[in-house]
Amino acid sequence: MSKTFIATLGFDQSSLIRLIGERGLSSGDTIYLVTSVVTHPRTENAIRSIVEFVNAVNPKVDVRVVRLKETDLEDNIARLSKLIMSSREPVIDITGGPKGLSFSLFLAACFAGVSKVYMTTETLGERVEVPTLAVPTYTLTARQLEVLRLMPCRVTDLSRRLKISKSTASRLLRSLVRKGLAYRGGGKVFEPTLTGRILLKMLVGGEGSADT
Repeated sequence: MSKTFIATLGFDQSSLIRLIGERGLSSGDTIYLVTSVVTHPRTENAIRSIVEFVNAVNPKVDVRVVRLKETDLEDNIARLSKLIMSSREPVIDITGGPKGLSFSLFLAACFAGVSKVYMTTETLGERVEVPTLAVPTYTLTARQLEVLRLMPCRVTDLSRRLKISKSTASRLLRSLVRKGLAYRGGGKVFEPTLTGRILLKMLVGGEGSADT
């Protein structure tokens, strides 16, 4: 069965090459290298080294580079989650690259339901399996998703925009609060939680992109 390597990458490609070598490469496999939009000569050299290694082992393996902005945490988690969920047998490594991207990839694995990711320690160079956090599975109705998209809002705002009664609007908002996707802030305004915002981006946002 084909597999997909998804790994953050910085200046050093050695741990990822070792992981790829141990797991093996088959025709149809794909490797996604997640790195910063801010290019650096050492990172570009690391990318070239991986491409050369892969071409020498199995030229039928596709290597793609995904460049993300470190500060776009929510977008990155959502995009990487969708990438993981659409991948066949994902193998995830968070060793290299900027910490913001490693953190995003780890949380993306949690949202995507992956049970573990790999990381190579900096001191001993040993690979460890990092268990992910279990994120509840959220089932949203079309109306609940619509409400989530309209936040932040008050009960009266939602009632007017959706042309529903205030009691129905209140019930919809409370249902999202119970799911941990929204909270009631000051001024009786309902806001999406971080989980709610990421889930919304996963469900309605754009696809992740690869440039190579």
